[in-house]
Amino acid sequence: MCIRIAFLLISALACTTWGQDAASSQPAPDVKPIAVASIHVDKHRFKSGERVELTILLEAGPGGVYVPNWWGNSGGGVPGFSAHLTTLSGKGAETCGGAGDALQTHEPDAKVALNRDFIYLPAQQVIGLKTLIVCPTKQPGVYLINAFYSPYHIDADRIAQLPETHGLVLREGVQAKPVTITIY
Repeated sequence: MCIRIAFLLISALACTTWGQDAASSQPAPDVKPIAVASIHVDKHRFKSGERVELTILLEAGPGGVYVPNWWGNSGGGVPGFSAHLTTLSGKGAETCGGAGDALQTHEPDAKVALNRDFIYLPAQQVIGLKTLIVCPTKQPGVYLINAFYSPYHIDADRIAQLPETHGLVLREGVQAKPVTITIY
């Protein structure tokens, strides 16, 4: 009887694991990002109408990274940083906005574009922008500061294929972990 129960348990276990991929039980390798963005504020409580100043940083990953050599405010085809204030549910919480537009021109020679438009940021080195939320809401409450680094460059994919870059060209935006603030 014990042998029969053991056989049934082993059979049931085999049936439940049948078809599962053995690789899925292996832990995923610890993949380090090519770059990480972060938000830094001096305080987390602001009076209604007070300027919300912050610093946004982009730190290179362990292999370093090539980034466009402009890291001011982004928008309209210009690489750089942006910050926005939202409610906890994600709705915009600024009372005004701005817009800009620029058109990058394609450079036929990827090496020229690399040398002219990019810098290499070695591992753990940082670039950043000290900025402010332009028109924060005056409504008291808890809000999120969201920040983003946009590396948009028209020739980034071709530059990443150059042997000297080893593919370490930042081609996708990097979202910072939001920071919670209170307006009172």
